[in-house]
Amino acid sequence: MPHTRDVPDDPPPFLRSWRRVYIATLIYLVLIITTAWIFTRFYR
Repeated sequence: MPHTRDVPDDPPPFLRSWRRVYIATLIYLVLIITTAWIFTRFYR
């Protein structure tokens, strides 16, 4: 059976926790999708 090593969970370079990075990414994606939807509705 191969030996598995524990990989340390380093903190992200910004926002101090991975949860905050994930939330910021989701908010960013929602803003992009909403903006694209608004432009699509406006220029239809």
